[in-house]
Amino acid sequence: MQTPCSFRLGHLELMIFSDGYQMLAPAHPMIGPYEQPDYIQQALRAQELPTHALRLDLNILLIRHSDQLILIDAGLGQEDATGGLLPASLSAAGIPATAITDVVLTHAHTDHTGGLLHPDGSPVFPNARIHLSDAEYNHWMQGPPDFSASPLDAATGLKKALTTRIPEILSAIRPQLRLADPQATLCDCIRLIPAPGHTTGHSMVEIFSGEETLLHSADLLHTAVLLQHPEWGMFYDMDFGQAALTRKKVLQEEAKKTRMTMTYHLPWPGLGRIKQRNAGFEWEPVIPSGK
Repeated sequence: MQTPCSFRLGHLELMIFSDGYQMLAPAHPMIGPYEQPDYIQQALRAQELPTHALRLDLNILLIRHSDQLILIDAGLGQEDATGGLLPASLSAAGIPATAITDVVLTHAHTDHTGGLLHPDGSPVFPNARIHLSDAEYNHWMQGPPDFSASPLDAATGLKKALTTRIPEILSAIRPQLRLADPQATLCDCIRLIPAPGHTTGHSMVEIFSGEETLLHSADLLHTAVLLQHPEWGMFYDMDFGQAALTRKKVLQEEAKKTRMTMTYHLPWPGLGRIKQRNAGFEWEPVIPSGK
């Protein structure tokens, strides 16, 4: 079990937990679905990453703000045997699942929402308010989404899995769900930032305390390869072209700043800084010194 990474942002106490990981195989076409396989494999090997499968870490941020304990996303849970570590990790840190007051969801994919439910469908965090952009909720709940701009359009099995399981999860958590404006301020320390493309209502999260901020970029980056080639994109991007534009725009903005950024899927704990590198960008990992 991964020891949580703890640090402070102003008066906020932040901790990053691991829910495990997810494997997507093969790495191509999961990354760069419209590119030649050789290009993708060469880029992966250059970063000493495997080419047979794409490993996505599941990095869960916990924010302690006054009497609130806020999770950003909830992990994969029991949707796959490689996930589901979050409740035990929280418990080992002295935080029972019943103590979580809020869960802010960046989007509804099951590697972010599966950890909200036990296998029997009961809530993992029974006392939590669960916040989700109303644009994201409507995207999945108002009939089948439009996949025509996504590589998923040709993947009948994956489409069926998404359009079945995600509405099941959202229906199960409806009593706890609080739908939010896509640019809402939540819990007096969080701002939602629309980042459309990966899904229609995909949100990044800016955590703030006074003048200090941390950007949680959610699923902007599934692998560091996309820093050099943001246009290559990812198989699960619902609007592939929009996702690439969003990715490039955010990378350009963050490269001009010195603040730390958090990612959901880069190697644990997913903290670093985005730097300009030639025509692209690079990731500078950061391990905080602690509290």
